[in-house]
Amino acid sequence: DSASISHPKLVRFLIDLAEEKGIPYQLEILPRGGTDAGGIQLAREGAAVVTLSIPTRYVHTAVEAAHKNDIQAAVDLLAAFLERCHEVDLRL
Repeated sequence: DSASISHPKLVRFLIDLAEEKGIPYQLEILPRGGTDAGGIQLAREGAAVVTLSIPTRYVHTAVEAAHKNDIQAAVDLLAAFLERCHEVDLRL
C-alpha cells in the first residue's frame, strides 16, 4: 500500500503469527495505489494500520485473478490475527 506506512509492531506480529501457524505469506511494497489505510493515517487520529492483501494479476479488470491458496492464506491469517490482536503492544 503506497498510501500508508504499516506499523512495524503490527507487521512483526503478523509475520510471527503466520510463521507460528504455518500460514504462507509474502511481503510487498507497492509503488502505486493504496487502500483506506492511507486515509486512516491522514486523519491523524492515532490509529495504527497494517495492510493485508492478496496477490492478484490484472488488478481492477474484468479478468482479475488470484490463486485460491493465496485467498485462503489471507483468510487464515486474518482470522488468527482477530483471535489474538489483543496481544499486540503498540507502545513505542
